[in-house]
Order: sequence, then C-alpha cells, then structure tokens
Amino acid sequence: MLILSAALPALGYANTTYFKCQTEAGMVFSQFPCDKNAKEQEVSRTHSHQQVPKEEYSRQLTGLEKENKRNSINMQINNTKQEVVLLKRERSAKTLAQELRLEHLMSDDERSALKKEVQSNIKDIEYRYTQRIKETEQKLARLEKSLAKYQ
Repeated sequence: MLILSAALPALGYANTTYFKCQTEAGMVFSQFPCDKNAKEQEVSRTHSHQQVPKEEYSRQLTGLEKENKRNSINMQINNTKQEVVLLKRERSAKTLAQELRLEHLMSDDERSALKKEVQSNIKDIEYRYTQRIKETEQKLARLEKSLAKYQ
C-alpha cells in the first residue's frame, strides 16, 4: 500500500506516447500504430506552479458588466423618451387635422354637426394618446429606476 501511494504522484508527471502517421486522408495521430511507417512521439508533462495575478479580474468583469447594463438601460431610456416625443407629436397632428375640418366652408347646420363630431374625435384622440403617453412615461420611470441600481 505504501509503495502504491508513493507511486501515484509520479504517475501525474508520466510521459505519454502517441503515433503519428501520414495517410491518404492526411496526418493522423493515434495511441496505436496506424501502419508500419508510424512514428512514435512522446509528450512530456510538467506541472509548473503558475502565479495567480495580483489583480482581481472578477472585480473588473463585474465593473464591465455593470457598465454594459448602464449603457443598455441608457439606450432604452433615450428610445423611450423619443417614443414619448413622437406620441405627443402624433397626437398634436391628429388633433389639428380634426380642427381643420371645421375650417371648410359649409352651412351652419353642417358646421354644428361636424363640430360635435370633431369634438368627440378630439376627446377620443386625447384619451388614447394620453393613455399611451402615460404608459410610456411609466416605462421610462422604471428604466431610470433600474439604471439607478447600476450607478
């Protein structure tokens, strides 16, 4: 038992042999001879003790991950702000289009009926876009809160 336990560490440093053969398919490496022209090769292993770098790469990686997350959230915030601007612009354009319908020449009765329809349409536009803008601004607030975690 004592001899076996003494021999085990030496096995970790043992050399390994392999065979190198040139075939029609190209160079082949094997643990057994491939043909009669096989050349025996030897690989020797040594265990060098490497020094671990003094820098903490995990800390650097964590910093890089945080920076990437901040950049991603900032990009989402900018996109969401742009979305709010576009929604407000679209809402204004649709409201203006409804109001311009009143400017056309028409009789008083037609104008009165159209005015009611336009007011109803404007109210609907305001409601729909206000809801969408509110939801988008809430999304923006969540993104900014998420960004604060990575600052």
